[in-house]
Amino acid sequence: MDDGIEERLSAGLEARRERSGAGEAVGRLQRQVDSLYAERRHFAGRVDQLRANLDRLEAKSRSWFGSRVSRNLDEQLDLSRLETYEAEDRLADVERRFEAARTALDDARDRQEAIEATSSDYEVALEVKEQHLLGAGDPRAERLRGIAADLERQTAVRQELDDLLTSVGWSDRALDTLEHLLGNARSAALGDLAGGGVLASKAKYDEIEAVNRAATYAEQCLAKLADELRVYGERQSLQTGLRTDSGTQLIDLWLDSGYGDARSFLELMKTQQRLPRTRSLLQQVGEDLRLRRAEILTALDELTADRQRLLAQGAAPREP
Repeated sequence: MDDGIEERLSAGLEARRERSGAGEAVGRLQRQVDSLYAERRHFAGRVDQLRANLDRLEAKSRSWFGSRVSRNLDEQLDLSRLETYEAEDRLADVERRFEAARTALDDARDRQEAIEATSSDYEVALEVKEQHLLGAGDPRAERLRGIAADLERQTAVRQELDDLLTSVGWSDRALDTLEHLLGNARSAALGDLAGGGVLASKAKYDEIEAVNRAATYAEQCLAKLADELRVYGERQSLQTGLRTDSGTQLIDLWLDSGYGDARSFLELMKTQQRLPRTRSLLQQVGEDLRLRRAEILTALDELTADRQRLLAQGAAPREP
């Protein structure tokens, strides 16, 4: 094995210890630079303003007419010069501090980049040492192989959970859309039931058709999730059961049956009443998946720490 591996591991561990402090230093210096930059802009503007005022007073003092009509011109000039010089001194001081802070920030960033590079090399050195131990029949080889297999399995499970949570998100958004459209359809059906006439009936069926399309899409999302989970609980269909074909609409438009209008409204209410249970099931599935994902992440962290401790034994100091 390359004799430099142990030194790279030791340097990598040290870099990882310093990484947090280096990041904090960069953040602190960046805030300092931002503050000084704003202060510098303020005093630069102040100096420009005072210089312009001083130039105006000096021009007036050189003018025969201005020097005769202006009161206390000499006092104004003295005060203007004093204010200008003080502002220039403040600006020069801020500029010195700004440049010093910017230089310190550049140095801190260089240090941070070096630490990150060394920290990244730590992973490469671990891989090299692991391959050497596995090939050399080291006593740690069997445990390392077991950790590698566990990491692969847990990573695959995490990816599956991420895909399932994505499906939960799509289903949740589909139910949001369906719930919104159901509210519109219920309002339209209530208007038609109250004797809204032909236009109200047409608007009702347009909204019901939109509800059925949204329900179909929501069913598809939920079916995909159910197929992925294989354990999704039974639930009632989200479809309204209302026909929206041209024949049904024509009969309703011409006959304007109160029974038909009431049935439309009640069917929409039934569909809306099914949503809370579906949402509750979906929420429970999402919570279970997120809990399981957190457990997987903890297991991955523990396996990674075990691997690093094994590879550091007898060479680099243990990582705290």
